[in-house]
Amino acid sequence: MTPGPGTLALLAVLGGAAALDGTSLGQVMVSRPLVAATLAGCVAGSPAHGAMLGLFLEALHLGVLPVGASRYPEGGPPAVAGAALFAGSAGTFAELLPVVLFCMAWEWACGATVQWMRHWNARAASPPEETELDPATLERRHYASIAGDFARGAVLTLLGLALLAAWLRAGPAEWTPEPVARMALAGVAAAGIASSLRLFGSRRLPLFVLGAACGVALLVLR
Repeated sequence: MTPGPGTLALLAVLGGAAALDGTSLGQVMVSRPLVAATLAGCVAGSPAHGAMLGLFLEALHLGVLPVGASRYPEGGPPAVAGAALFAGSAGTFAELLPVVLFCMAWEWACGATVQWMRHWNARAASPPEETELDPATLERRHYASIAGDFARGAVLTLLGLALLAAWLRAGPAEWTPEPVARMALAGVAAAGIASSLRLFGSRRLPLFVLGAACGVALLVLR
C-alpha cells in the first residue's frame, strides 16, 4: 500500500535527513539502515516492520565506513523507502526478500549520486573563473551544498519508493516460498556479518563467536 501525501512528505524529510547524516551534517547515526528503517516504520505505522527490515540491511552495512573519498553504498534513503512499503505488508519473509534485494540495488545507485554530489561541491567551492572567494560567498555555497544533499536524499527516497512499489505490484513475493525466502535472508545476513569481521581483527573473533552463540541460544530457548 502506497503511503498518503502527508506520510510521503514526512518520509521525504526523513530520507533527506538520512542523506545529510551520512557525511554532510550531524553523523548521529540516523543514516544507519537500522535507525532509518525503524524511524520510517514509525512514520508509516509499523515500527516493528521497519526494524525487521533494518536489521537485515544493517547486517550488510556493518563494514561500510563513510569516511574520506571512499565509495560505498548509501543505506539511509533506501532503508526509508523500503520500510515505508514493507510496513504495509503482512511481514512475511517472502514479502521481505524482494524489499531487501531492491534496497541492496538502490543503495548502490544512491551511492553513485554521492560521488556526483562530491564533484559538484568541488566545482562550486572553487570555480575556475574565480581565484578566491570571500567568506560570505563561501558560506552561502556551503549552505547550498547542504541543501542540495538534503534534496538529493528526499528525491531518492521518493523515487525509490515509487520504483519499489512498482516492483512489488509485479508480485515477486509470490514467486518465492516462505522457507526458501527465510533461508535466503539468513544467508544474506550471515554473509554481511562475516564480511565485517575483517574490520575488528582476529583478536576479537572469540567475542563475536560468543555473541553469536548467545543470540542462537536466545532463539532456541524462546
